Amino acid sequence: MSNLTMDQIETKEGIGLAGIHIHSHDVLDEGAENVIAHIRNMKHIDVVYPEVNAIFERNPNPTGVLPHNPVHSHVFGNGLFQLQLEMAKLSPKLYQPIDKVTLLDRDYLKEFKEAVGMGSDIRIVPKINLLNGEFAGETLLNRVVNYRGEPVQHWICPNGPHVLEMWSKTIAAITETYGLNTHMIDHIRYPDWTGTDGQFQPDQLFSCFCPQCVKIMSDKGMKSDQVIAQMAEIELLLLDKKYDTVVSLLLESPLLQQWIRFRQDQVSRFIERLISEVKQINPTIELWLDLWPPAYAWMLGQDYSRLTKVSQMLKHFPYHKLGGGADVQSLIRGFADTTAEREQAFTAFKRLFALPYNQTYSDFVANGFPISFVREQNQAARLLSHPNTVIHSGVQIWNISSDDVIEATREAKLSVADDWIYYCYGWAELDCLRELGKKIEAQPRKG
Repeated sequence: MSNLTMDQIETKEGIGLAGIHIHSHDVLDEGAENVIAHIRNMKHIDVVYPEVNAIFERNPNPTGVLPHNPVHSHVFGNGLFQLQLEMAKLSPKLYQPIDKVTLLDRDYLKEFKEAVGMGSDIRIVPKINLLNGEFAGETLLNRVVNYRGEPVQHWICPNGPHVLEMWSKTIAAITETYGLNTHMIDHIRYPDWTGTDGQFQPDQLFSCFCPQCVKIMSDKGMKSDQVIAQMAEIELLLLDKKYDTVVSLLLESPLLQQWIRFRQDQVSRFIERLISEVKQINPTIELWLDLWPPAYAWMLGQDYSRLTKVSQMLKHFPYHKLGGGADVQSLIRGFADTTAEREQAFTAFKRLFALPYNQTYSDFVANGFPISFVREQNQAARLLSHPNTVIHSGVQIWNISSDDVIEATREAKLSVADDWIYYCYGWAELDCLRELGKKIEAQPRKG
């Protein structure tokens, strides 16, 4: 590991949108004033992204403790709504219940906004998870369904009959209640292979076959039963450890390629309709995108080129230490038992996602992807996105050393990305935040 310092990072003109994520437990447990003081000590943070609703994720993930939280050593996300806003009244047919046990009638976003203060140099952009979480109401009508016909727990479909109304009304209400008209939307995709509490659930990747999706497939001339049959074939091939054959089928089958494009079309169509709907309610509302890195986004239903035609700002997370945010190790261990099988599966994985790294699986487990992954994925995001899209590189700042954070920030800064966003405040050591504050001097901003 090289001992990089921020002094070695070439000057790059940013656009004034460097940011960091926070969770409700940060403010509720540490106090809003303490949180904003620590963030201000970083000196270069322009935007804070408070989570509007939880996902089923351990905080921090996958292990460790919250290093400066005086109340909790760790927190398990419960998938519930984190604001004091009754979604059930806005959208009674589908909504997220309020996390009353955690919030205890406190409005954490209001507290944080008041701590930041009027006329502050720090902007607040709420971050909303749209299709993943705990939902109530007519959930079965809106649930993602896998190729076996089983509902996928905690995932709703972009074609669900009540999903668009729920989020358009809720986003408009958040703007009206808190006076914040820009929001970042996340989990705008179909499920990956990681289920609730980090469990490996590959079945949910092969979705959605809810009645709405099946009808749209039929309208497009797709035979859903034939798609399902090929997915069953993939299952048998994986049981036989024929990883490379599976990759060839996914990449070369016209039917499966049509299914992949179908998923991209449905996610894009949902976001296009959502942005149109919220702007009809309030024309000042703007939605930014939180996407998976380009290496994986296409498989999960995210089409950079189409999505960035309706939203001109995106963040993705090329965390090289974590394999780009994907739970690669869970996937490999789920299908391969021996060392030799895991090496074969990892080689097939790299081919499927066009990752040109001459490394073994054991090396990946020890070190993650090469640091060049950061720059390469930002370049891919730039090439795939609509011209003038503002691109932010996610930077992992927990469970790694300060040197690793600085190195990742350096790669983000030297890439074609416009700025970067750290994930996340409460999971990171305060020493790491202070180190970043010392070594990253504020850069000239555009505009």
